[in-house]
Amino acid sequence: MTLARSSSHRKTSILDVAQKAGVSLGTVSRVINHHASVSPDKRSRVLEAIDALGYSPDKVAQSMRSHRSMIFACVMRDFTVPVLSMFVDAMQKEIDSFGFSLMVASSYHDPVREMSLLRGFQQRRIDGLVIASSSETDPSLLSAMKEVNFPIVLIDRDAPNVLDRVMVNHAQGVKDAVHHLSSLGHRSIAIITGDPELHPTRHRLSGYRQGMRACKLTIKKNWIRTISFSSDVGYHETLRMMNSPHPPTAIIAGGSALLTGVLRAARELQLRIPQDLSVIAGADSDLASLSSPPITAIRWEHDELGRAAGRFLMARLKDPSLAAQQHQVNASLIVRGTCAPPPV
Repeated sequence: MTLARSSSHRKTSILDVAQKAGVSLGTVSRVINHHASVSPDKRSRVLEAIDALGYSPDKVAQSMRSHRSMIFACVMRDFTVPVLSMFVDAMQKEIDSFGFSLMVASSYHDPVREMSLLRGFQQRRIDGLVIASSSETDPSLLSAMKEVNFPIVLIDRDAPNVLDRVMVNHAQGVKDAVHHLSSLGHRSIAIITGDPELHPTRHRLSGYRQGMRACKLTIKKNWIRTISFSSDVGYHETLRMMNSPHPPTAIIAGGSALLTGVLRAARELQLRIPQDLSVIAGADSDLASLSSPPITAIRWEHDELGRAAGRFLMARLKDPSLAAQQHQVNASLIVRGTCAPPPV
């Protein structure tokens, strides 16, 4: 009785799968490890056998055999920004079918913390990293990213340019925003955005200047604020501009967190949106779509970026000699209720 009970509760093995599918152990192993050199018929039979038997591969044993941890990591500036969850979710779904797990961390825009995370990831022997780094000019950080022993995909960053990267066409989105405001009669258009040494800021400023020149509008230095992406910066810079002798009639908030600060300052100054001040969010969010009135915003597909990042890591593991991969998603203007002709 004891022997029978022990046998009936024996964990399903890879040999059981091979016997049920009528294939060799090697074929089952290749299917589990996602090798291409398996015929569709055999792959289908193995997958059906795995499903029927409820077989679950031993991740530790797999890792030891492949010399991989089967773990990727994702580092963002701040995971409290809700739309970033779309990126992470899409990336996780992209790598799930290959048996990889995803570990996430916040850098808080601190290069020292990022250096510490890189060292920790090396010790954990992760297989790849996607990161929105805090700097594109810090020599120590750039050097560290090039020297780690795992592939890195940059999120919306240009450097180091030897690494794979997924990007957003911020310039087009901001250019469209300027054109929209100009068509309503605005001539005094300001932009608040982040660190000028980062790709999103440089790209947004390029689109802003292109749009202003195309609409034959004067570009005033006082209307361009590039400090950081924090909410407090949005708040203080909006107060500073709106209390100046010649305040703008419209503000583009070039970053998700900046929008909160711009709205807080406008409320404190008792400015009605859009009657007294037109506002455009440089990155669409729940806040933008659920505000009253809903906020005109620049939108791009975060999930497309996440899928591309996952694909790039898998391709890099398969062929480390690949040329640097790059994928750019387009940004478009979503017109809602926070833009109107400027006040007389």
